Amino acid sequence: MARSFFTGEAHQPFDLHAGPVGALLIHGFMGSPKEMRPLAHALVEAGVSPRGVQLPGFGPDRARLETVRVADWVGAADAAWDEVQARAERSVLVGFSMGGAVALHLAARRPPDRLVLLAPHWRFADRRAVVLPVAKHVVKALRPFKRADFREPRVRQAFAEMDPTLDLDDPTIQARRRRETVLPMATLDELRRVSAAAPHLARRVTAPALVIQGRRDDTVRVGYTRRLATRLGGPLVLHEVVAGHLLVADDGPAWPTVRDLVTRFAMAAGMEDG
Repeated sequence: MARSFFTGEAHQPFDLHAGPVGALLIHGFMGSPKEMRPLAHALVEAGVSPRGVQLPGFGPDRARLETVRVADWVGAADAAWDEVQARAERSVLVGFSMGGAVALHLAARRPPDRLVLLAPHWRFADRRAVVLPVAKHVVKALRPFKRADFREPRVRQAFAEMDPTLDLDDPTIQARRRRETVLPMATLDELRRVSAAAPHLARRVTAPALVIQGRRDDTVRVGYTRRLATRLGGPLVLHEVVAGHLLVADDGPAWPTVRDLVTRFAMAAGMEDG
């Protein structure tokens, strides 16, 4: 029987109440609401009510990843965004990585009072991604951990997120994870599609925006984020921090800075005139 991943309660959507300002938190590609929980807890302490959405095909819903499309991701986030805006006096939209691209889809249609983009993904660092529309019909799936070194902290963290009970020092487990962990090419192409629209949507967003980018990020390049930020149509604050891609990880080097920037920016929404 296939092993289940992302089964812990932390991977489930959350809806926390702390004050009249509401925030929707959108996780990244292959992530789950768990990666947004540290930021959610910080927002609660600041008096902001955060909701974490579960994007279809990720986390506990991983079994149907191959069938999920852009409309499913945007639709799920849009439904959660509607609920946040309906009950909150002021609303803040927060997107991490691919979640940043999804956030721009929402912000262009139903504007937030404030927008936060954390390492927003809109373009692949690997230029070979341009062939995805064709390649997905030839190569059905990739094995991203085929040559993985299980001594690497990032590899171990990735599998620990899926299932913390895995013995990652067991050669049998390692071989099975290398062989059975697959990423559908069709899903990568959907990532390309949802992200590629971001620059065009950004021009329609006039809400005050906070954009945070790690200078050591090898997933979302600094130059790409600078270009996207210039297309936003409203007041902008851009911060570059000494960090990699996982800006939302509370054990990361830039976490205190990211946490404080986001919470202060979100709290300011409650001080603005309606």
